[in-house]
Amino acid sequence: LYDVLHDIEYRKKWDSNVIETFDIARLTVNADVGYYSWRCPKPLKNRDVITLRSWLPMGADYIIMNYSVKHPKYPPRKDLVRAVSIQTGYLIQSTGPKSCVITYLAQVDPKGSLPKWVVNKSSQFLAPKA
Repeated sequence: LYDVLHDIEYRKKWDSNVIETFDIARLTVNADVGYYSWRCPKPLKNRDVITLRSWLPMGADYIIMNYSVKHPKYPPRKDLVRAVSIQTGYLIQSTGPKSCVITYLAQVDPKGSLPKWVVNKSSQFLAPKA
């Protein structure tokens, strides 16, 4: 599961919402900056985000965390709304040789002119789907 979450080419196969995703820069052996854009349900405008992602294998468990950063070569696009990842990540805990439990944390500001109740209601549907 950890490898699947890190593989941006494979993500295009399993993530039906992805529009585009790519690595911008590798900072250390456990950190990079990346770009991700995704489709939103109509009538919402599609979103994108640039994040600083870091990860750490901890024995049989893994943690991947990210938050939004700005990058001079990738300013906000006119056709997308630039969302903000306040703190997003995965905790993958091994429960056996071929099983695990995944905990997903998503603290995101989707930006745009969305009423708060729309954001809260859609997160109840979108986060579990992710």
